[in-house]
Amino acid sequence: HFSEHYHPVSKAIGHLATVDCLFSLAQVAKQGDYCRPTVQDNCREIIIKNGRHPVIDVLLGEQDQYVPNTTNLSGDGERVMIITGPNMGGKSSYIKQVALITVMAQIGSYVPAEESTVGIVDGIFTR
Repeated sequence: HFSEHYHPVSKAIGHLATVDCLFSLAQVAKQGDYCRPTVQDNCREIIIKNGRHPVIDVLLGEQDQYVPNTTNLSGDGERVMIITGPNMGGKSSYIKQVALITVMAQIGSYVPAEESTVGIVDGIFTR
């Protein structure tokens, strides 16, 4: 009998998953003191003031050991950043933080930063 109602149930589950995702993003944003990013489709820049990695920030919690980072990439200025440093120095965390904040802003979520302006990004590349 379930197969007769598969498509409506599947559609309802899809909508429920979307609501769950949006609710989760809103709850995390409220708890984590996130800001509303500015997304501009005619701008080629990523500006993040005192950004934090959304996962590491939660894992460290009240210890305040994670140091916020500021990022300024622009199509008219700095377009590439070379990140160097010792092993376990946080290079990958910083790169992932910028990528996550950019993706979060693109989907309409608040982001873990004091302030953020992001242009439309069609790809994220790291090596």
